[in-house]
Amino acid sequence: MDKGAKKEMKWIYEEIVGRIPPFSLVSYQYSILMQLFFLLVLGLIFGFIFKLESVSLLYGSLAILVAVSWSLLILQLGPTLRKFRAPLSKDENELLEKYKGILFHRNHYEAIPGLAIFIPFMLYLFFYGSDLLENWLGKNPHIILLLFVSLLIWDICYRMGLGIWASVLALWRSVRLKKLAEKRTELEHTPYTELRSLRRLDINNVFFGIISLLLIPLLQSDNFLVTIILIFMVFITLISVISAYIISKVPWLPPDIYNLVNESSFAYIGTSLGGVTHVTPVVYVFDGQEIFFNTSKEAKKLKIMQKNNKVAFLIDKRDMSNIYENKAVLFTGEVKIYGLLDVPLRLVQMLQTLSLFIKKYPEYTRKYSTSELPEAWQLTPIIARILVEIKPVKIIYWRGAKQISVPV
Repeated sequence: MDKGAKKEMKWIYEEIVGRIPPFSLVSYQYSILMQLFFLLVLGLIFGFIFKLESVSLLYGSLAILVAVSWSLLILQLGPTLRKFRAPLSKDENELLEKYKGILFHRNHYEAIPGLAIFIPFMLYLFFYGSDLLENWLGKNPHIILLLFVSLLIWDICYRMGLGIWASVLALWRSVRLKKLAEKRTELEHTPYTELRSLRRLDINNVFFGIISLLLIPLLQSDNFLVTIILIFMVFITLISVISAYIISKVPWLPPDIYNLVNESSFAYIGTSLGGVTHVTPVVYVFDGQEIFFNTSKEAKKLKIMQKNNKVAFLIDKRDMSNIYENKAVLFTGEVKIYGLLDVPLRLVQMLQTLSLFIKKYPEYTRKYSTSELPEAWQLTPIIARILVEIKPVKIIYWRGAKQISVPV
């Protein structure tokens, strides 16, 4: 996708609003706040003129809050995908370009789900005996009020359609990307940061679904519409969680490096503080996504990492009979040191990591779990042995005598 195409990654609503002063004079983030202020002021003016009850003003404000919250979440899609770096895999790159092309299609297909929600809702609201309008606006509301409410309803329905459009496409993208990742060869991969970005967008969609629950007070007198909102929330939340989970299982390392990290047993961790460097060998585990090692709470490297979390982590495979068969990978970046506060939030992951250590190093874990060694060396969870996670920023890979820089 060329630069001109990337600049056009906008929804139809944003394109229309972007041409209307004063919204066109500021960035989209500020235009969202201006729209919120404008609608709130307009709603209060109408409420004063037509003597609406306070609860009606509250309902209107809540509807505007939902629409703006959805806008702020959807806003993350365009800028994130514009910054997306091309995967080092032709098939995965074509898939993600296709995903972006459909998501922000120039024919604006994203408006179709919104229309599919808006038209039936308006028919139901005006022609099928619902008492919602009376609850909102009182009996015989003025035509101006009806037009204002219709505009607000369209805004909400359009955003609901966007939520469906974005989450369904995200699930399709995640499933296809996972399948393509299984067919990679050599150094083909999608960078770590880009997979994290896609996962973050899926999590945004989860919040998109949850925010829809704020519409229930407006519809509480109509059980049918409340049920529709609950179905919408469950649908958006469920498929977004599934999409995020699938993305979390897509390997961010190319096959050559993935196999090297997965099959090797030892690594070297390099730290530095005040110009003094420190290198020590460590055992580690790799769960397919994250690299972990553990260290004694008394270890020098831990004390250094607590002050400077930037590290180098080297894994190598040596063939002493043929230097050109050697392989090594160097991760440079930062570490996350797990502590007591991580236990309630990451307990499952920490237990899974402990299980990987026991499986990969049965003799090591058996010996280190006994009282034969100093207490600081024993595998007492959290207290004596500290779990550390590698968060790479740069990867250098050596294969034979060739050095290759691998985008993270």
